[in-house]
Amino acid sequence: MKFSRLRGVKDVFGEETAVWEKINAAARKMFSLYGYTNIITPVIEDVNLFARGIGEGTDIVIKEMYDFKDKGDRHIVLRPEGTASVVRAYIENSLPVKSDLYYYGPMFRYERPQKGRFREFFQIGAESFGEASPYKDAEVIKLAQDILTETGIKDCKLLINNLGAEKDYRENLVKYLEERKSQLCEDCLKKIERAPIRVLDCKNEKCKETTKNAPLITDNLTPQAAAHYAEVKRLLTASCVKFEEDPKMVRGLDYYTGTVFEFTTQLLGPQQNTILAGGRYDNLVAEFGGKSTPATGFAMGMERMAEVLKTQQGLVSLPFGVFIVYDAKHRDMAFNVLNMLRQGGIKALISFEDKSFKAQFREADSKGVKHVIVIGDTEAQADRLAVKDMKTGEQMNIETNEAVKYFFNNI
Repeated sequence: MKFSRLRGVKDVFGEETAVWEKINAAARKMFSLYGYTNIITPVIEDVNLFARGIGEGTDIVIKEMYDFKDKGDRHIVLRPEGTASVVRAYIENSLPVKSDLYYYGPMFRYERPQKGRFREFFQIGAESFGEASPYKDAEVIKLAQDILTETGIKDCKLLINNLGAEKDYRENLVKYLEERKSQLCEDCLKKIERAPIRVLDCKNEKCKETTKNAPLITDNLTPQAAAHYAEVKRLLTASCVKFEEDPKMVRGLDYYTGTVFEFTTQLLGPQQNTILAGGRYDNLVAEFGGKSTPATGFAMGMERMAEVLKTQQGLVSLPFGVFIVYDAKHRDMAFNVLNMLRQGGIKALISFEDKSFKAQFREADSKGVKHVIVIGDTEAQADRLAVKDMKTGEQMNIETNEAVKYFFNNI
């Protein structure tokens, strides 16, 4: 019987894995520079963690969660996002109040598969706990930008907003929407009482037209939120971080309370153009039973970032450094050289099949290696190695015991 992968998931292999590795390496480098440490949380969680954290009125909770009853009749969910799990772990494990954490792993949402949107997707995320300062908001946004820059993603637009509205803003928004109910989609009609701010996030063109003159959050900020937002903008400008204000950006999750931001690109089309997004969520730790703790963070989609990189640059292979070509009677010497190189930190490949020199060179070429070591009778007798540069075709001889040093300096 032949099996196929399920709809909405993908296999990642070959040259595309090189793109994923590049993104991961760039993120890890920046997280290290900023003092973030890795946290790994379970893929499965209690369903109420996300219903309470993300918001019962969100599309994720209403339509998209992969939830089920396990054999112990517990209501389980495959995590649809990373923040709620990290907050749960932060509280449960009594981590230091001030903690800067990052994570990487698969998330799951039952959505209509399309370009840049999968039912299993991978995210890299960061969560910073314990600081309410606008400096922390600016630092987190700068970290996100630095990761994108290190990855090589270009021409992104940064959009920012603040969700710290006065209490009467909700009433004003509901009144505005109630007066225009006939112009809203079915989903938005359900959200008016439950989560009216979610209507501003609707992608339906008719709803977008209806809400274009809706009361703006930024015109209804509390004095504290307005001052915080102004300071974040000042700090971003001082850090040479270009941004645009989007007063209708609300993000798709209910836990955001202050600064929110998105990095977008036009390379994925208008519907799936966000590649990194986040914001401040100062109430979530307390909602999950912990002490009131300010927090902020972001997440980026691996598949979307990889798609942008491939569109910009094409697939980027990460070639091995050395391939060993040898006469079969000198296989032991070739094997010893292989082990010596690897122990010295040099990437090295070999074929153990009985192949001609020509066939081995073809395999080396298919691997995209930079150099080929050749071991024939002459080299074996002299305990030397012939080294060929696969790009220039130049060839030279080196002492076997100098191989690690040579390749360390030339790869």
